[in-house]
Amino acid sequence: MNPETRGGSAHADSSRFFFVCALLAAALAAAACAAKPNTPDPNLAMVWRDYRKLPDQRALAIAGSLRKDRFVAGASGGHQTMPDAEAAALRECRARRLARRQQAQCQLYAIGDEIIWPGN
Repeated sequence: MNPETRGGSAHADSSRFFFVCALLAAALAAAACAAKPNTPDPNLAMVWRDYRKLPDQRALAIAGSLRKDRFVAGASGGHQTMPDAEAAALRECRARRLARRQQAQCQLYAIGDEIIWPGN
């Protein structure tokens, strides 16, 4: 059937098709991100278990490579505010990093129960 007789054009139909495909791809990507479990790296299992036992207002910081299982961690909980917990976890991590001569900088891994590490 000729596109001119349907009241549209072949260009409009192909544009609509690509728009629908792009919309579907974006929806699938968003669903995949939302479905990602908030689970710790397997090499951090023991640290994560101990961290979860800390009182609320807690934070966890790490330095090093989780994939190579060569890291140090600092955790702290029971603070008045989350920024206090974050600062305390980073201080503990830095002290352990210096003691082990770890070159990587300490970064926050989790705040409360939320993993914020970019590798996750």
